[in-house]
Amino acid sequence: MRTDNTNTTPKFRQLLLMALLLPGMAIASGPKASTAERIVQAAKDFLESFTQKQADKGRAVEYGLDSVDNRLSLAHCPQDLDVEFAGDPERSTRTTLLVSCQGDRPWRIFLSAKVRIQVDGWVADRPIGRGERLTQSMLRSSAVVINGQRSGGFRDPQHMIGMQASRTIRAGTAITPRMLEQPLAVERGDRVVISAGSDAFSITTRGEAERSGRVGEQIPVVNENSGRRIKGRITKPGHVAIN
Repeated sequence: MRTDNTNTTPKFRQLLLMALLLPGMAIASGPKASTAERIVQAAKDFLESFTQKQADKGRAVEYGLDSVDNRLSLAHCPQDLDVEFAGDPERSTRTTLLVSCQGDRPWRIFLSAKVRIQVDGWVADRPIGRGERLTQSMLRSSAVVINGQRSGGFRDPQHMIGMQASRTIRAGTAITPRMLEQPLAVERGDRVVISAGSDAFSITTRGEAERSGRVGEQIPVVNENSGRRIKGRITKPGHVAIN
């Protein structure tokens, strides 16, 4: 009877080493991210970059993305996905991202997102009635969502002081130019100074305003000396110029 004295220890160690390495290799190579996951990640990276750029302008951004169906059937894209806004994000808090692949089998998909851009602005500290003239005490600073309103807000309160509310403004509301108007410089029945001529030569007289108006508007006035009805442009409170 022949006995094989060949040493099997090296073979055993080799098999053991392969058994230990193969599971690790499987984990390292793991499943690739799905197309839906890549779309979401690319969109998040894009919005993070946008957030940083806005921060450099003194703005804060909050965003959220709609979900993407994992069953989405699109060709694998071998390179990084391109992402851009499909509209102006400063016009509305609801926006759309265009995610696309520029590979051999190109495709693109639109992804809905919510983006809130905030800046330091001013809001009404208390209810402001229509026709009230704004004072500093009526205002307080607050973060304002600039893309959540149809027209931009004010950054400098001095641009609002003395303006007149064209509508009722609720407390806490961000004040926009559409809510304000120049106050009346002349009211119907006011006695006004009427001037005519040029910078080199002019004459003045008194008259009565037949209509209310603001600086820059043209109104009819009656010359109290002649009784004539004429039209003039309001240059400042209580003053009307005749060209």
